[in-house]
Amino acid sequence: MTSLTGRLDASTSSLSTVLPFVGAPACFLAGWVLLRPIGGQAEPGGWWTASHAMWLVGFLLFLVMALQFRWAAAARTTGQRIAVTACVVVVGLSAIANAVQVTLDLVGGFQAGNRADLQHAFAAFQRIPGVSAVFYGVGAQVIFLGLLVFAVMVSTIRRAGWWSTALVVVGTLVMSVGTLGFGRNNWLVPVGMVGLLLGFAGLTRLFHSPAE
Repeated sequence: MTSLTGRLDASTSSLSTVLPFVGAPACFLAGWVLLRPIGGQAEPGGWWTASHAMWLVGFLLFLVMALQFRWAAAARTTGQRIAVTACVVVVGLSAIANAVQVTLDLVGGFQAGNRADLQHAFAAFQRIPGVSAVFYGVGAQVIFLGLLVFAVMVSTIRRAGWWSTALVVVGTLVMSVGTLGFGRNNWLVPVGMVGLLLGFAGLTRLFHSPAE
């Protein structure tokens, strides 16, 4: 019985560690897919609500992921610990900024009767100085820079997982090019999301082995 309980506890601990790294990018991709029936446009209704609910869960999982960075990276030197801490702060704060934005989108979707109402639902909030930059601009986007740096660090410190790291890096860059260059509805965006998902799924196997 003690042995069985130990295995169950280890399995639960393993799942709680892996879930954020796989679930966060999976929710991110699912939210994009759920917007396809309305063309990725601001259209209140079931698709808008479902997609943003998935994104909210995803960004909360990104926050949990950030809190696990210290243990996952297995930093050994002062410089490594400082870099990991910086990633924790950047990804954590950016995840919170995105969660706030998505929550406002959800509230606006519930209150709006049509597309025009939804597009103007956040006008007053966005006019507050600094809000656009923090919740819609740089503050919301730096999460991906933090994830990219973390993926490179964890492979460097553990001297393994380079293919997974490459998928995270390429996925992030492809998604950024798609979003910034062609718009969030471009096909490059989900391709990048898939790369991010596969990359972090691959890196999770390193988190259960001792650093070299």
